[in-house]
This record gives sequence, C-alpha cells and structure tokens, in this order.
Amino acid sequence: MSTPPPHLTALEVRLWEAYRRGERLDLSTGTAADDDPRTGVPWGADRTIRASVLARLLLQPPEAEPGHMTALRLTGALVTGRLELGGGRMDVYISVIRCRFENPIILNVASSTTIFANECVIPAFQGRNLRIDGDLSLQRCEIPGGILILDARIDNDLRVHDCVVGPGGHDRAVYANGLQVGADATFDRSVFTGQVSLHGARFGGNARFSGTRIGRPGEAALDLGRVYVEHSLFLTQGFHVSGSIRINDARVGDAIVLAGGTACTNPDEQLTLWRVTARGLHLALTTPPLGRIVLNGASVGILTDTPDTWPPPGNLEIAELTYTTRRAAAPAGVADRIAWVERGTAEYAPQPYDQLASVYRSAGEDDEARAVLLAKQRRRRETLSIPGRLWGRVQDVAIGYGYRPARAFGWLVALIAVGTVVFAANRPAPLKPDESPHWNPFWYTLDLLLPVVTLGQDNAWKPAGATQWLAYTLILLGWVLAGAAAAGATRVLNRA
Repeated sequence: MSTPPPHLTALEVRLWEAYRRGERLDLSTGTAADDDPRTGVPWGADRTIRASVLARLLLQPPEAEPGHMTALRLTGALVTGRLELGGGRMDVYISVIRCRFENPIILNVASSTTIFANECVIPAFQGRNLRIDGDLSLQRCEIPGGILILDARIDNDLRVHDCVVGPGGHDRAVYANGLQVGADATFDRSVFTGQVSLHGARFGGNARFSGTRIGRPGEAALDLGRVYVEHSLFLTQGFHVSGSIRINDARVGDAIVLAGGTACTNPDEQLTLWRVTARGLHLALTTPPLGRIVLNGASVGILTDTPDTWPPPGNLEIAELTYTTRRAAAPAGVADRIAWVERGTAEYAPQPYDQLASVYRSAGEDDEARAVLLAKQRRRRETLSIPGRLWGRVQDVAIGYGYRPARAFGWLVALIAVGTVVFAANRPAPLKPDESPHWNPFWYTLDLLLPVVTLGQDNAWKPAGATQWLAYTLILLGWVLAGAAAAGATRVLNRA
C-alpha cells in the first residue's frame, strides 16, 4: 500500500510520505523555548499527530518508495491519544526527537529493531516482554510514570542517559527484572525518583551508572540482585543513591566499581553484596558511609578500598569474604587492616583474620601476616574462660602466641642475668661438699630455667632464704616459657 488513507490530516500525510522515504519530518519552529516539549508551551494542530496514525504506520506500514528504506523519523510533534503497539512487529528504525506524548507508550510483547527517543516527554514507557533487535535509547527524556521493561530482550545496547524518570507502579522508576541486554546497559547522569529494579538481569557488556542519581530514602533504591554482567558494573563519577543498594548474588566477569560517589548516607540504609562473585571490588566513596555495608560470603579477586569506604563499627559485615589481593587507593598499614577486620566482625570469627593473613603471606609480607594472626589470638582470648584468658595472656606476654619468638629469648636472657647476679652475690651451699661441681652462677641459673635438660648444677647446690625462692621462681618460669613456646610452635606449624 502506498496511498495514504483518506482520514489523515495534511500533516499526517506528510508524515506518511516521509516514512516511505525514510526521511525525518521536522515540525520544529527554530525557537528553543517553543520547541522544548518539557516547557509545557502549548502546541497546536500544525504540530499534532494522532497516536493511531503512528500505530498504523508501524503495524501496517506502506511500501517504501523505490530506492528508499522506510523509517519513522519525527521531530517536534505532539502525539495525541494512546500509542498502543502491544504484540506488534515493527521492522523499521524508529527515531523521535523533542516530541511530546500525551499518553504512555505501550510496547508489551512487541518487537522492533532500534528505538531512539531524544528530548521527549513520555508519560510512561511500558515494554513488558519487549524484543528489540538493535538498541533502545532514551536520552534527555522526561518519563514521569517510569520505565517498565520486565523480561525484555535488547540485542545490542540499552541507553537511558540524562533522563528524569519518576516512579510508576509500586514506587518503581525502572522496573526491569529479568531484562536481557546483549551489550552495554548505561544509565548515565539520569535522575530516578523511585526504585531502579534490575533483579535477575543479564548484560553482555558493562552495566554503568555514571553520575546517576537515585532517590528512595529509607527504602531499597537500587536492586541489582542476581544480575549477571559479562564485563564490569560501574557506579562512578558523582553517582548518588539515597536509599539501600542490593547487589546480592551478582556475578560479574570483571570488576564491581563504586567510586567517586555517595551511598549509605543515612544510618538506616544498606549496601549489600552477599555472595557476590567478581574479579575485583573497588570501593572508594567520596564520603564515609553511615549505613551498613554487608560483604558476607562475597568472593572477589582484588579488593581495593580507601579509609573512607567503611562505615562505623558495628555497621560492617565481612563473614566468609574471600579475596586474593588487597590494595588501597590511599595508604593503609597492617594496623588499619586489622582494625578493618575487627570492625567487620561483631563476634570473633577466625576466617577474616586467616583470609587477611593469607593475602599478606602470598605477597611475601610475613611480618604483616604474623601481626594479623597475633591479633586473631588476642581477639579469640576474649571468648575464653578465665583460666583460658590467663594462660592466653601468659603466651602473649612470653612469646606473642608463637608469632614473636624473640620475646622468649629476651625473657630467657633477662632471667639468666638476674639469676647470675643474685647467685654470684649469694652462693648456695653445696649438698655434698666433696662431690660438688665447680661453682658457676651462670650455669646454675641456666640449669634451673631448663625444665627437661640438666647440666648437673641444680641438684648440687642448696639455696636458702631469698635465693631459695628465686630458684623456685626460675624453675616455674622455665616451665611456663617452655609451655608457651611449645603451644606457640604448634600453632605456627598448624598455621593457626
């Protein structure tokens, strides 16, 4: 069919012919204020196209003029009526620029090639089970009733850039659970006054929220649970989320990057990454979060952070978090990392300490690894009974739980020095004068301190008075040092 239907207006006939040639029908006046559909300036019949005419063009299209490809290219029009395209197949490129739609665009169970909308006002965009062979691009649009594209499939890119999107049903600005995008999905610099829900979505490239603002205070603002991202997930360059962020059970081929923006700015908000899997996790928020950050069960390759990344004590959870490399976007020493573990474990758990020590050990930083394991034993001591805490204190003071073996040598040297000086000034009487060995206060003190090995000195002399109590004290301390050393050596050998 190439002849326009008789019921079309003169303007709609012009659109019909432009469609057949694949040309753009531009109804703009050239005055920016008059041509901006977001200003609310009234548009008359000279710029009005009925939605039913657009539907007829797209669902029952005319033949292309010879030498041309059909396309719907429309600029500066007021579209009246309800544009209902549900269930239809549109094998044509669609581009609308600076158009004002009176009613929502309905694309449920429809299929198309590429849809491009720029600087348009659309009451709502609904495309449940929508199929697009190319791109879906919404740029600089106002969509007060939200975007609903549940279980939609877009073979190439999804772009929602510089848009202002209000909440639709159930306070959702974007409702796209089960969405499938063949390449990148980007929501750059858009403002969403409602939840953005992409639960269970799959992206063949990157998913990016650069400079995006999402407002749903006190509620779940961004739901990325169970998403699959082939490359990386970015929340960067001034992004701001007022409300909680859920990225639970997500699978990301490369990195999850939350940097250069703000999240969890209120104590009742959360950033949760339960059981996330990614090659890297980069957290570098511009202001310290006040809410909770949950990393329980997450598995990442490289974990990068800054001192301002983490919330106050009690608001961080890192149980069973695993990572292979730890990096800092700002200087951070082993004391900072130990404090991070303590902040992230409200109750003692060995795994976070073992994980951090393993990373240090893999990097060849054995001193730092021992410091972490020593901190682990000190934290564990708090959970023991009184006798256990006392014995732990002895091990800590004596040899640092086996991770500070030089302490045992230091104690030994100090005790030998004290004993040698005291016994040199107060020589004990021999038990058997005719059989006593040559007197040597150093070897006598050492023999008292060694609990198993005998040098033949301790049984040959009989101290009295204060020196007798000193001898008993040295014997007891020798056993304590030996027991602490044995316990520490066993712990170190077992990589406790």
